[in-house]
Amino acid sequence: MSRLRQRLLFSTIVLLPLLLIAAGWITLLYLQQGGSAPFQVPQGFARVVPDDAALIEHGRALARIGNCAGCHTAHGGKVYAGGRAFATPYGTIYSSNLTSDPQHGIGAWSLQEFRHAMRHGVSRNGVQSPVFPYANFARLPDADVDALFAYLATVPAVAVTPPADNLEFPANLPGAMAAWRLLYYRPDPPRMAAPANARGAALVEGIGHCAVCHGTRGLFSSLAEGPRLDGGRVLGWYAPALNAQSLQSYAPGAVAAYLRGAAVDGHAAYGKMADVVAQNLQHLDAADADAVEAYLRALPAPPPSRREPTNWELPSEQRARGDRLYDENCADCHGKDGRGKDGNYPSLVTSSAITGPDPINAIKLTLFGAVGPATPQNPRPYTMPPFAQKLSSADVAALVSTLRARWGANPRPVSPGDVDAWGGIDER
Repeated sequence: MSRLRQRLLFSTIVLLPLLLIAAGWITLLYLQQGGSAPFQVPQGFARVVPDDAALIEHGRALARIGNCAGCHTAHGGKVYAGGRAFATPYGTIYSSNLTSDPQHGIGAWSLQEFRHAMRHGVSRNGVQSPVFPYANFARLPDADVDALFAYLATVPAVAVTPPADNLEFPANLPGAMAAWRLLYYRPDPPRMAAPANARGAALVEGIGHCAVCHGTRGLFSSLAEGPRLDGGRVLGWYAPALNAQSLQSYAPGAVAAYLRGAAVDGHAAYGKMADVVAQNLQHLDAADADAVEAYLRALPAPPPSRREPTNWELPSEQRARGDRLYDENCADCHGKDGRGKDGNYPSLVTSSAITGPDPINAIKLTLFGAVGPATPQNPRPYTMPPFAQKLSSADVAALVSTLRARWGANPRPVSPGDVDAWGGIDER
């Protein structure tokens, strides 16, 4: 048998079945996306912008709740002109220009194009990265999408092109985002019945896209299935879990008040959440804030981990050092027992920065302090001073480890190396 015939026979017996299996798998993934429709941007529609004051105002309110300006405005840049950098495991993504500029923004888009981008994450600029929360925006009713379109049409044009994304291999390959979508994105099936708290679900799962920060992402930033808000790191902070279990220590109404900018028993928003409250959530009306709280309190906690618990032990010398540092620097405000004072200084016993699974927030708060956003609900927020100029990395590690050992759930001690690695100031 000739060498050529041997190669053909090998290809037929071995490679052809593998190719057929791969083709079948890709076809299945393609059909799970809904076929070709999500990848086809609507063409040939004229740009018709609704000129309705009530609709525009509704779009403005939705954009505020959804923090659209926060993501689509670079630090020091023009509002909605894009260019804000988002660091991801696969490179840096820059937000797009949403102003009414026809060349650099979306001023030439039709309503049909805008709807398609919001629902499918595919626009004339291609398949969007998972940084853009189209999985959440797909849940918005047409009336809300149309209102957002009408509002964005009123945003003054800014002739600025955001920087090109700086992606790493394999995300920089042609078609990489389309491949990611086939592998990791599954459009939600239509609900058979409206949830019991439809308004809360719409705010949390839809325009609020809370899972982008408070959900845990998997391989290559894949999204968790369903409204899972089990907590995770985002932009250098830990966004805590939001569910019936994690919120049980807060009195009824406390979460709604916090979202609208109040300091509840001294607890006010800090870090990235302070920006969200200051720019967006403080504008929630009372009914919507109550609906969000009710929805979050109804979410089930994740199943317990099957891992055997580790019996961490804090060295006695580190514990003694942490106790001394607490008495010298913290007890005057937070109390000897860590329960806060006068409703102005927060309790550490119930603080997710101390009791939660990740120490990064406690490290940053100790180093850089915090100030809650000034809102009508909290016009003169109390501040926590920074200690970076006073405490060494070893001091911070001992203090945070001691507090978490006192009131946490058997956490791993923090090392000075952890403080150095996680205690930086993130680019806003």
